[in-house]
Amino acid sequence: MGIKKKKEMQVAVLTICHQDLETLKSFADVEGKNLASLLLHCVQLTDGVSQIHYVKQIVPLLEKVDKNGVCDPTIQSCLDVLAGIYLSLSLKNPLKKVLSSSLNSLPEFFLTAAIHSFTSRLQEELNTTDLYSYRKVIDNISSCMENFNLGRASVNNLLKNVLRFLQKSLIEILEENRKCAGNHITQTQLMNDLLVGIRVSMVLIQKIQDFQEDLWKASSSPIWQNMCGLLSIFTKFLIDDDLLQTVQSTSGLAVILFIKTMLHPSEKIPHLISSLLLHSVDCTSTPEWFMSSCRSLCCPDVSESALLFLCQGTLAMLDWRNGSMGPSGEALLLDTAHVLFTLSSQIKEPTLEMFLSRILASWTNSAIQVLESSSPSLRDSLNGNSSIVGRLLEYVYTHWEHPLDALRHQTKIMFRNLLQMHQLTVEGADLVPDPFFVELTESLLRLEWHIKGKYTCLGCLVECIGIEHILAIDKTIPSQILEVMGDQSLVPYASDLLETMFKNHKSHLKSQTAESTWIDQWHETWVSPLLFILCEGNLDQKSYVIDYYLPKLLSYSPESLQYMVKILQTSIDAKTGQEQSFSSLGSCNSRGALGALMACLRIARAHGYLQSAADTWENLVSGARIKQGLVHHHCQVRIDTLGLLCESNRSTEIVSVEEMQWIQFFITYNLNSHSPGVRQQICSLLKKLFCRIQESSQVLYKLEQSKSKHEPQNELTKQHPSVSLQQYKNFMSSICNSLFEALFPGSSYSTRFSALTILGSIAEVFHVPEGRIYAVYQLSHDIDVGRFQTLVECFTSTFEDVKILAFDLLMKLSETAVHFQDSEKLQGLFQAALELSTSTKPYDCVTASYLLNFLIWQDALPSSLSACVTQLACGDGDRSAAVVERNTLMVIKCLMENLEEEVSQAENSLLQAAASFPMYGRVHCITGALQKLPLNSLRLVSEWKPVVERLLLMSYRLSAVVSPVIQSSSPEGLIPMDTDSESANRLQMILNEIQPRDTNDYFNQAKILKECNNFDMKDLNASVLNIDISTEIEGKEEKTCDVTAQMVLVCCWRSMKEVALLLGMLCQLLPMRSVPESSDGLLTVEQVKEIGDYFKQNLLRSRHRGAFELAYTGFAKLTEVLNRCPNVDLQKLPVQWLLSVLEEIKCSDPSSKLCATRRSAGIPFYIQALLASEPKKGKMDLLKITMKELISLAGPADDLQSTVPQVHALNILRALFRDTRLGENIIPYVADGAKAAILGFTSPVWAVRNSSTLLFSALITRIFGVKRGKDEHSKTNRCGRSPVYHSREMAARALVPFVMIDHIPNTIQTLLATLPSCTDQCFRQNHIHGTLLQVFHLLQAYSDSKHRTNSDFQHELTDITLCTKAKLWLAKRQNPCLVTRAVYIDILFLLTCCLNKSTKDNQPVLENLGFWEEVRGIISASELITGFPNAFKVPGLPQYLQSLTRLAIAAVWAAAANSGERERDVPISFSQLLESAFPEVRSLTLEALLEKFLLAASGLGEKGLPPLLCNMGEKFLLLAMKESHPECFCKILKILHYMNPSEWLPQTEHCVHLTPKEFLIWTMDIASSERSEIQSVALRLASKIISHHMQTCVENRELIAAELKQWVQLVILSCEDHLPTESRLAAVEVLTRTAPLFLTNPRPVLELQDTLALWKCVLTLLQSEEQAVRDAATKIVTTAMSQENTCQSTEFAFCQVDASIALGLALAVLCDLLQQWDQLAPGLPIMLGWLLGESDDLMVCVESMHQVEEDYLFEKEAVNFWAETLIFVKYLCKHLLSLLSTSGWRPPSPEMLCHLQRMVSEQCRLLSQLFTELPPAAEFVKTVEFTRLCIQKERTVACLRLLAFLEGKEGQDTPVLSVWDSPAEVRQLTLPRTEAAF
Repeated sequence: MGIKKKKEMQVAVLTICHQDLETLKSFADVEGKNLASLLLHCVQLTDGVSQIHYVKQIVPLLEKVDKNGVCDPTIQSCLDVLAGIYLSLSLKNPLKKVLSSSLNSLPEFFLTAAIHSFTSRLQEELNTTDLYSYRKVIDNISSCMENFNLGRASVNNLLKNVLRFLQKSLIEILEENRKCAGNHITQTQLMNDLLVGIRVSMVLIQKIQDFQEDLWKASSSPIWQNMCGLLSIFTKFLIDDDLLQTVQSTSGLAVILFIKTMLHPSEKIPHLISSLLLHSVDCTSTPEWFMSSCRSLCCPDVSESALLFLCQGTLAMLDWRNGSMGPSGEALLLDTAHVLFTLSSQIKEPTLEMFLSRILASWTNSAIQVLESSSPSLRDSLNGNSSIVGRLLEYVYTHWEHPLDALRHQTKIMFRNLLQMHQLTVEGADLVPDPFFVELTESLLRLEWHIKGKYTCLGCLVECIGIEHILAIDKTIPSQILEVMGDQSLVPYASDLLETMFKNHKSHLKSQTAESTWIDQWHETWVSPLLFILCEGNLDQKSYVIDYYLPKLLSYSPESLQYMVKILQTSIDAKTGQEQSFSSLGSCNSRGALGALMACLRIARAHGYLQSAADTWENLVSGARIKQGLVHHHCQVRIDTLGLLCESNRSTEIVSVEEMQWIQFFITYNLNSHSPGVRQQICSLLKKLFCRIQESSQVLYKLEQSKSKHEPQNELTKQHPSVSLQQYKNFMSSICNSLFEALFPGSSYSTRFSALTILGSIAEVFHVPEGRIYAVYQLSHDIDVGRFQTLVECFTSTFEDVKILAFDLLMKLSETAVHFQDSEKLQGLFQAALELSTSTKPYDCVTASYLLNFLIWQDALPSSLSACVTQLACGDGDRSAAVVERNTLMVIKCLMENLEEEVSQAENSLLQAAASFPMYGRVHCITGALQKLPLNSLRLVSEWKPVVERLLLMSYRLSAVVSPVIQSSSPEGLIPMDTDSESANRLQMILNEIQPRDTNDYFNQAKILKECNNFDMKDLNASVLNIDISTEIEGKEEKTCDVTAQMVLVCCWRSMKEVALLLGMLCQLLPMRSVPESSDGLLTVEQVKEIGDYFKQNLLRSRHRGAFELAYTGFAKLTEVLNRCPNVDLQKLPVQWLLSVLEEIKCSDPSSKLCATRRSAGIPFYIQALLASEPKKGKMDLLKITMKELISLAGPADDLQSTVPQVHALNILRALFRDTRLGENIIPYVADGAKAAILGFTSPVWAVRNSSTLLFSALITRIFGVKRGKDEHSKTNRCGRSPVYHSREMAARALVPFVMIDHIPNTIQTLLATLPSCTDQCFRQNHIHGTLLQVFHLLQAYSDSKHRTNSDFQHELTDITLCTKAKLWLAKRQNPCLVTRAVYIDILFLLTCCLNKSTKDNQPVLENLGFWEEVRGIISASELITGFPNAFKVPGLPQYLQSLTRLAIAAVWAAAANSGERERDVPISFSQLLESAFPEVRSLTLEALLEKFLLAASGLGEKGLPPLLCNMGEKFLLLAMKESHPECFCKILKILHYMNPSEWLPQTEHCVHLTPKEFLIWTMDIASSERSEIQSVALRLASKIISHHMQTCVENRELIAAELKQWVQLVILSCEDHLPTESRLAAVEVLTRTAPLFLTNPRPVLELQDTLALWKCVLTLLQSEEQAVRDAATKIVTTAMSQENTCQSTEFAFCQVDASIALGLALAVLCDLLQQWDQLAPGLPIMLGWLLGESDDLMVCVESMHQVEEDYLFEKEAVNFWAETLIFVKYLCKHLLSLLSTSGWRPPSPEMLCHLQRMVSEQCRLLSQLFTELPPAAEFVKTVEFTRLCIQKERTVACLRLLAFLEGKEGQDTPVLSVWDSPAEVRQLTLPRTEAAF
């Protein structure tokens, strides 16, 4: 937010040759006042900027010289030197422009001499013969013609020579380009030189005056000859497809320009160019010079690209204005259009398509210029109804969704120009009723809104004819556009269209209405739909509308903010009123009106639409609303509220005290966010706030320094600056305290990430650079030893993000760190790092790397390491960098020595290495140390060279040790996991397979490993049948060490990974030596080649994906370096490697050394790396060669014995088509790739078919883009009659996107007409099924379509219904196939739904058509009535039953709706359906009934429960007792749950012979024994029964006391973390519904222990790992604190809050209730037990300290990454202290708490003992155990503090918990009993 400093101008110093220098010295005068002295002084300066100052003095000095000075040799010599200086400067040097600008003001009497000097010097330049100096000469010619009078005159004088030079240079450059084939760097430069040469030639023709005359046009003129030569060269360039297309396109421009310049008379130009474009040049009547120069363009086989670029030249180089070319020009315009249309159907290459789109857009621009003064015939040819405009519209429609943004932009230009063209053809007529515009508007509006081009074209149309005419057609268009803004891909288009529309509408309304009432109409049209979306839309819609549309609306109409705030505030108040009446608590997924309000205010403040923050808080929104927003349950509401506080359009706006308090409040509860996006936004917004504080503090400091005695009038502050500055300092210190406290033991990853990121921002923003006078805050001032240690301990996190943040923060505090260094502690850290670097846990080596880097940069390494490194002598400025380099070298040498020893041992036994010292950790630490070092500016080069050599050799050795496993055909199975003979034989086969490539004796046979402490290994030759993978260590202390296959594999592939990354980094970062003996650089050319060979070996032979993927990363870095390398030999290596591997693939067979897995392993990666690094600006020759070869190999092989090359080719093609870096260059090969894939499907070899399938999938993604929606289906259809069922299903779904909504009714009718009649004798059921599926999916899409008029919809559906009735036999028994019968019935059911929706529950249409009569006939004759034969099993029976049941249910509802009676002409009833023997029938029936009961229970149904379903309790009770199908049983229980218990519970004894109490027990038994879904439903049902009994039988509650306890235990068990989410959500729902009865009842109905147990469940659920559970659990708290007796406990009653604050609020409410219940005495011990933890927590610590560590790499225990134990402890302790201090309660006797005191004392003793048993640096080497002990220690100290308070000993040496603040903080959650909620 601060002002960026202006970038300092870089000016290269000008220099002159020795001869010119001597000349200046000879003419310089003694006083230094003449021109020679001025120039001499100028050229002797070493600063280019200073030289500019002297250059500007040249002309003023010459202006003082009189006319006689022209003859002065000094002046003439100086002018000559100036000419030399000008021509010696580079084109981009600012001095060149300054000099030319100055010399343009040269006195007139010096011009002749100056021109002579410049002409002379330019001639010398033109005489150069060095090809690589041509570019400099061309640049000088160009600069001479660029607004430089002297230069232009000189070029004019030398025109013949300049043309000759350009001709010569272009020829020679082209030849040199061909010689340099393969050297792409040089070729790129030469291509650029060609391009510049062509452009300069064109500028020469356009700007030199001689060309405006005809003197040079004689055929004998040298200029004419040079012109012909240049034209011939340009023609050659134009047809040369080996050149860059930019060179070709520029040549096309040049050809037309030269023809235009050379052809006389000019009237012939259009005809000649037209004949050239149409291939109709008449050689007899064409000038000879044209035929000699452009003969190749007159041939009929001119390439598409050449013709395209000629069209471009025609449009760009000819003058189309004012009809200057007459009728022939108009004809040329039309001919050009026809040529372009022809080319559009032929061109497939992406770059040429891009050119074509630009040229077509250029054509429309030219057409507009011609139409402004054109003939009537041309107007007829170009009006909206003409064929040319039709073709252009067709091009727009087919390309408006092209993947290239630039091409889509061209279609927009074309469409806008087309509208303008039509306007010009009907000039003077009214545009609105014009048929073209009317039809165009309607056709666009008929299109679906997912078509992106629709938005662009509608925007152009609005600009042309106005929005009012579009709104007249459909007023709901704004709402329709807002609806689609949930799709991210459409959002930019939709928001741009809306902006165009509302701007146009406002302008129209203002012009039409004099009063101010127009704003209400505008708000109603554009703002009201926006507010509806913000409050009621889905999450994506809201987000995108806020980000894209809202800022545009407020920017254009800031006054609308007041209207929006008023509406939203009213909505919030109405919502709160509902909540206070307990009728609605809001949805957990809704932002609501509060979220909308915060979003609007945030956008308004960030864009400056609010005058000040004070206006916001005082006038627009209350502080209570702000706090509610900061802890709202929806994350985006919290973010928007924070953004409202942090963002401002003024970077120096003062942060108010209220804002600081709210920010502190926010940080307390929002650090632990699991969403990375939310964390990123929080940290970003807070950084903006810190920048505001920093910027505004500078302003305040200046105000304070001004020492004004009067009160400051500046609007920035209302109090004295010193007060504000102190508030800033206190606020920042408080923020840092909170952030460091968040790094407590056991804090979650999210909390640590957020805290460290924010601390890093503080350190960055409040950094004090040199020269800054004042700093309001410095983080280093708040760092002590404890906080420094806390940051270092963050390295132990298993998440690398946390390590990175902690390391970066420590580096920013490096100066402070010096004060906290303890040599003994640092020595322990170094030893811990070395130990961790050999850990078998992969994340430990990452910790080791960061520890070592920390010690390196802090200069805290052991002194014993420094003996092996030379000490550097350097100045103070370089000391830090020198120390880091020295330390890095020491550490790398130490690591290498250890690693070399370990590699040697691994060469003897890889098993021992995998189990005891996996080597990848050491390599990772070496890589990490090198990455932090600037390898391009090393000082100890002589010492680094042998280290690099050792590193490379060590890498190759390590790779050789592990590569046999990685290259094995079964790397995961080298050690059998059991001892049976089959597994052992399999192992022996694997060993035999890899033996030839292996030198380790480990692979000779399977063996048992025994490991000694001193690493002496005993090899026990065990027979294959007696393998035991568990190994033992001999010595003093025996322990088992499982050497699993996973451990060996992880050791090997991670080692390969780290070696690959190390080698890739060395290639990328190390400077290269030109020759081995040179002193510069560290890598030799040979070493680079060796690294390349290493990567090639591993990529082409590795089988393990983890290994070759990382090798690919390293190899990609190497290829990028090689392609940029100036060494030609290295530059050519990628080409050589590519050609070599292609040849190897071509010749490969099953015996090849290439890895022939099903996906070719690393081979595609190898080729990907080689091709992706090829420069994109070139011709991509490597890609063309590769694709040609691969397409050839991917085709069907003649020899089935050799399909290996085909498999490799298919797999490589798949990788290349998926590689986004190849971009559009791969598109031309898509067709051939698809052909190869499809032909591969027919191969008899599985490997070929598999690879072909994968390739086809990649091609579909490349063609259609990535699948973005779950309901999206493939857009291919070729399978409607396929014999494969699923093929027909997919084909039917795929047909839908191809049929426009308007065409669906006709398409359905056509498909239905193709179905056979009942009299047909021969028909295929596959055909019938495919057709019916297509009808069904089309009808479904049609019914889901929106924004169709009801009358059209109903009419079209009626036609479809009539067609359906004609084929009704397919739904009856006449059709023997149940599958097709089922689909036809589905179509009938869908029709009933569609027509029912269109007539809003009125049935006359269906009745009039006789539809229901037919349906009743189908049902009556169906098997639902007649039944099935015994053991009737037919394909499609379940599907048929389901379809039939759905139709029967629809018929029942229809009859009930018509008659109001239960049964009238209904062939079947619900009771019959529920008694069906088929579970499919029962399940669907229950589902339909459940939906009705759910609507009735929720109050959402319009008429309540249908009469048909009343009094069915008895039926469902009977069904519940006998139902055996789990799904049906679950639905029955759900129905009973939604029914009112008073309706059916009294009937249990009569119906099922169970009393209500026994039925409750039966339900709870189900809840405790069944699977999750049934258990959850049963728990809900039991809870409802319990509640019903407690509310209706108040006097007899004690009768179900035992059942109450059973229910409480059931709820407790349902809250356990190991249970499925569904079970815990059921417990949440139960607790929410019963909270007023059991949790907050002023008169508790449960025993206190049970009540507190339920509250503990609430606290457990609020700390669940599952966010869905946490969010749902907040509803319990909201309900609990919104009761009459609790609503004043906190200020957040009736508010939807986040789980983080809900945890504290729950404890606040509970403590308040304990006081209300007068239950402190019995409740306090229980809550102190919560504080101390479960009894087995400490035993876990003891066991973990003494158990043997076992490494199971891939076994993970359940871990809660969200819950933070000490946060719960903190809240609980604070609220208990607050409760005790406010209530004044004390235990009546000391014996009351003696048990707790003894337990705490014993725990303190045991903790002290366990801490002493930890090893040094335990926080790193025993992180888990250390953290557990720290957490338990904090819990114990908290309990001691409370006990001390109860005993009245507070303050008497009582331990203080480190994570605590003062108890006063709890008051931000708790209010006194007398205060209101807000």
